[in-house]
Amino acid sequence: MKNYHTQARTEWESFEYGGKPYPLTHLRAHEVVYKGQKDTYKFVVTYSLHCFAKDNQEHSIPLTYSDSRETRQINLERYHASKKLRGIIEKLDTKGKLVYETDTEKCFNIELMNSLNQKKEPYKICFHFFKENRMLRIHVTSAFFDRENKEILNKSYSVFKIAMDTKKRPKHKGVPKEACNK
Repeated sequence: MKNYHTQARTEWESFEYGGKPYPLTHLRAHEVVYKGQKDTYKFVVTYSLHCFAKDNQEHSIPLTYSDSRETRQINLERYHASKKLRGIIEKLDTKGKLVYETDTEKCFNIELMNSLNQKKEPYKICFHFFKENRMLRIHVTSAFFDRENKEILNKSYSVFKIAMDTKKRPKHKGVPKEACNK
């Protein structure tokens, strides 16, 4: 695996529960390239503990996982859905897909099959776009089935608009604290 110089964790160790191994190799850091009409943007993508862990939820198990910022219970519903994250992020440049901006981060909603109940449900992915060490970065801060499914009334943008703005941003802007999780 390529070694990325980030403040975020680039690999997650597998865990075991009920005698069964649960690999987290699908959440390794990777590159994603978005090819636009005028420019091509290459991002390094990393993932947060929140993609597969959440305390005191229906599918949380009595097993915790830690990063340098916090400790949380593993959530099997989030774990199984997290296996789809890389493919979803790689297709954010598909025409018509929009990313919504909130005060603190950017979000993307889709309908995703929940492998635990076999129903399609709204799935929300939250991330930060930023520059780190002259690299364009995406850090996925959280991903979960959004049962509240509140309508997002904020502005929406294509990934190319976000990439262009991120590339123009001064490098001294800093790394979001959520992305510092080694």
